[in-house]
Amino acid sequence: MAGDRKLPGWLLPTVGVLAVVALVAAGVLREAPELDPTTPEGTVQVYLQAVFDGDQEAAAALTEGECDANLGPGSQVDGVSASLESVEGDENQATVIVNMSQPSSDPFGGLSEWQEWFSLLNHDGTWMIQQPVWPYYAGEC
Repeated sequence: MAGDRKLPGWLLPTVGVLAVVALVAAGVLREAPELDPTTPEGTVQVYLQAVFDGDQEAAAALTEGECDANLGPGSQVDGVSASLESVEGDENQATVIVNMSQPSSDPFGGLSEWQEWFSLLNHDGTWMIQQPVWPYYAGEC
């Protein structure tokens, strides 16, 4: 059958690589969902966004007590990302567990991964994070 056409041998692997690249790009570009800031998990999300932005005043406003920490550029929060693991508790107190990751300083690359546990108390409808919490535990609380 001289009329049969064969696909070039490079076509299938190329399509496979492009599919993987598209999936990775979709995962990287996916935005985090906006959580309700009146919930424990939403409070932690707002807190972490303030920390990532280097806004020490906004982060401190969501915590009980006073902390003196340097959250400016070049601090330990550079490149850190967070994802919600779980929320436990009731209407008065809650624990929010967050999976954290940061590019490793290892010359061979990789990620440093850990969990942070945020304890929150409800004060007349406003959730407040108890101290000390990441990244303030590196500073004076």
